Amino acid sequence: MKVSLTSTDFQIALIEFQQQTGITYQSLGCEHTLVLPTNLGKGQVRNISFREGMLDLFIQQHILNENLLIAAANETPASSPVVLKFFVAGLVGGAIQGIKAEVSAIAGQYCFAYCADQSSYAEFIAGQGICTVEIVIAPQLFQEMLGDDQQLSHFQQWLDPHDLKPYWALGQTTQAMAIALQQILHCPYQGATRRLYLESKSLELIMLALEHRNTQESTPKQPHSLKPEDVMVMHQARDILINQMRNHPSFLALARQVGTNDCKLKQGFRAAFGTTVFGYLHDYRMAQAAELLRSNQVTVTGVATTIGFASRSAFAVSFRRKYGLNPSDYQAAYRRQSWLIAPQKNSG
Repeated sequence: MKVSLTSTDFQIALIEFQQQTGITYQSLGCEHTLVLPTNLGKGQVRNISFREGMLDLFIQQHILNENLLIAAANETPASSPVVLKFFVAGLVGGAIQGIKAEVSAIAGQYCFAYCADQSSYAEFIAGQGICTVEIVIAPQLFQEMLGDDQQLSHFQQWLDPHDLKPYWALGQTTQAMAIALQQILHCPYQGATRRLYLESKSLELIMLALEHRNTQESTPKQPHSLKPEDVMVMHQARDILINQMRNHPSFLALARQVGTNDCKLKQGFRAAFGTTVFGYLHDYRMAQAAELLRSNQVTVTGVATTIGFASRSAFAVSFRRKYGLNPSDYQAAYRRQSWLIAPQKNSG
């Protein structure tokens, strides 16, 4: 299915999307939920608007029954937003007019994008779980965020009204970003508290991404020569690691399972994810551990067992190296934070 949108204005785009897909729409305060019709797939897209529409958060979580291509027409520079998008699950492809490189991303990556006055499209593949967190920033607000910081001058260059050009930059999601993303996806608050919490986490992600991109811009870039089919193979290897986290295959066995050799797996996995196979698995385990600890539903020993550690002590050492705290201290700190900001029930 192809959907054509003529505007980035949420209300206009919503009407166009509804007319072309039959999607249903629910609204509660500043939060809007779009539920996919059963013929298109299962899932939803949530939108929360902050700062009078200058800053928007979009959360996509769905599985499609057929491929979906969303095409966006040319925008005037003043209305073309800056987009910061995090890919939590699945593979998303696309293109931006004026950008020669392939515009695609997989889980564990994020991108900055600015279309200027160029058209673009995004393609979502059927049959795979998609989860993305997207922060849409009005150009004038983004410029205010950058201020006069010379270290961020390369970001300001895309918004120069005398030399407008599209921009696309891909990066690897850091651990700090991953934690903030999980906090957004599992936000337990309601009402005004929820809105404040989600806005603060959106701003935190913008800060982390700006700092990360600033570091990347000053580092010599390595060539990325993976073909689309190779990207899918690396994605398959990643999924096997995650699904068999507690009893994962050896490196050679993993290469055989995805139909490649150890050399190609080593090089391709690093090109796709920016780390080694087992470095990725370790980071994923730690992210899962942090999420379980924050839930307060599992003991530290239970968390260690769930993510595949043979002993609590070995898990504690790895967790402390990653986060700077023992697992029990991390859980206690998060429990105190949740108690302080959780909405209080009316006892009257």
